[in-house]
Amino acid sequence: MNCTLCNMCMIEDLATGRVLVQHRFPKATNPWYGLTFPGGHVEAGESITASTVREIREETGLTVSNLRMRGVVEWEVPEKPKNTVWQDNIPNSKYIVFMFRTSTYTGELKSSSEGRMEWMTLDEMRRGGLAPHMEEYIQVMLEDDVPQAYGISGSGILETHWWPLGDGITYAYVST
Repeated sequence: MNCTLCNMCMIEDLATGRVLVQHRFPKATNPWYGLTFPGGHVEAGESITASTVREIREETGLTVSNLRMRGVVEWEVPEKPKNTVWQDNIPNSKYIVFMFRTSTYTGELKSSSEGRMEWMTLDEMRRGGLAPHMEEYIQVMLEDDVPQAYGISGSGILETHWWPLGDGITYAYVST
């Protein structure tokens, strides 16, 4: 099974109550676009945390530190994926996104070929046209009892997992 490792980081400006949002541009090889947080792929020989710092610097011009791991978003690509446009939709594979959050950054903000960067409140972001399933990504970022979201590529469903205090696991199914 092929596994693609990725990262995403929610950068907060505590003084203004805003987060850094990427207006992701559509691409022929990846139809996932809309408002999201910056991030990208882990490269060979690179740790997940180091890849996050690198991707944020490349996409935003900022250098982040004090990253806090918030959870993972995992996409399963079936043996025969429905959508073959996306470059990472390799049959019988996984796409795992490690989710980070920080309020520690330096540098001058810039945009990149991945998308235009802008500071927004979470409410503004939610009203502005989120990338597919981004609301579930936000849940993983914000809620301590939601450490994972899981989906099957092409199904239109991203399942968010809650681990409540106690001995059981509760599943909440989110469909779009």
